[in-house]
Amino acid sequence: MTPTALTRTCAAAENPGVIRCWVFVLLVACRGGAGEAAPPCGAVAAKFHELAKYDLAAARVDDATARAVGDQLPAMRDALAQACTDGKWSATTRKCLVRANDHASFEACEQQLTDEQRRDLDLDTRGSAGQP
Repeated sequence: MTPTALTRTCAAAENPGVIRCWVFVLLVACRGGAGEAAPPCGAVAAKFHELAKYDLAAARVDDATARAVGDQLPAMRDALAQACTDGKWSATTRKCLVRANDHASFEACEQQLTDEQRRDLDLDTRGSAGQP
């Protein structure tokens, strides 16, 4: 069959490269986020910091208290990153934490941690002398 200028009916069949290209595009599209790498612990800690700053700004506390708490947030962020790295938090947990939209959902994701990981996180963020 000879294609006309308007139909180009044979074009795809005559060009195997086009078919291979479409197959590749469809395979990539169907894969979706399956191959999405888990966020690093630094991204988890950054999300914590972002949510904590938002909660602090929304809290009804005096300026001195807000400043004192705000000054501690970077150290808490860094401790969380370290606990995540040292505790080898799972990819699923890290993804959940980075996708959390508020404090409650962040804490819900923390429930995926093992007891040992939660204990280490508590020790790291409060200090070993911290009281429960």
